[in-house]
Amino acid sequence: MARDLPAALSAFADGELCAGYALEIEVHLRGCPACAERVSFLKALRASLRRAAAPRCPGALRARLASTLTRGRVGQAPRLIRARYVAAAAAAAGVVFTLAAASSPRRDRPAQAVNPDALSATVVESLLDDLVAQHAQPLPPETTDPDDLPRFDPFVGVPVRRSAFLPFHVDFKGARVHAMRERRAAMLQYTVAGGHRITVYLFDSRRIPVQDAPGLKQRRVRERPVYVGRINGYSVAAAEQSGVGYALATDLGDEESSDLVLAAMQ
Repeated sequence: MARDLPAALSAFADGELCAGYALEIEVHLRGCPACAERVSFLKALRASLRRAAAPRCPGALRARLASTLTRGRVGQAPRLIRARYVAAAAAAAGVVFTLAAASSPRRDRPAQAVNPDALSATVVESLLDDLVAQHAQPLPPETTDPDDLPRFDPFVGVPVRRSAFLPFHVDFKGARVHAMRERRAAMLQYTVAGGHRITVYLFDSRRIPVQDAPGLKQRRVRERPVYVGRINGYSVAAAEQSGVGYALATDLGDEESSDLVLAAMQ
């Protein structure tokens, strides 16, 4: 597996591996934090690209690329689903075409400055999408010992500690550092009474401001601003305190999630 591992990780992130090979990669990721972090990065990058508005790849270029790829020997990549791989490569060509078009000067339109508010909203949106994805299909924790959490501090940039969640009764299940492009968050996993899972991200709110989160509405809970909404069927609540951001995903209601995110800040 070592020789083809980089290509296999990329195909795994795109969902392009057959079931047997995908299972091998999943087993490898459980014992290799570096590869697991790379796959998470690739998935976040794909999600960001999908959200970006972009012109489609010209049909002629797409057809030529597909024709070139399908002329290769079938035995060269026996574990890849070739038809879907061709489609993914053609889509990638569209991204390349888009980047090239964006970088070409146009005389009929002046260059526009990057909107920092829009950029900030994109970063927060990416974090929340990633949070929900990890809550739906969580990676195994790097540690189940809460005394290990302070070693995450240098990677995340803020203190990482187990939350008391008072007055709720919550069990700590584990934690890991999760990469999101050039930023990182600590992912802490809990269960609350009734067996409901809670996934909490801790991050530097000065770099990822929760108030810019698109799709979340501000509400006042015990005189504190909390940002609440639903993403892909899950309740998401976010808040910040002293430069530390907290984002939480559950299958509970918005009111319960709002109370839980404030309890997580204790």
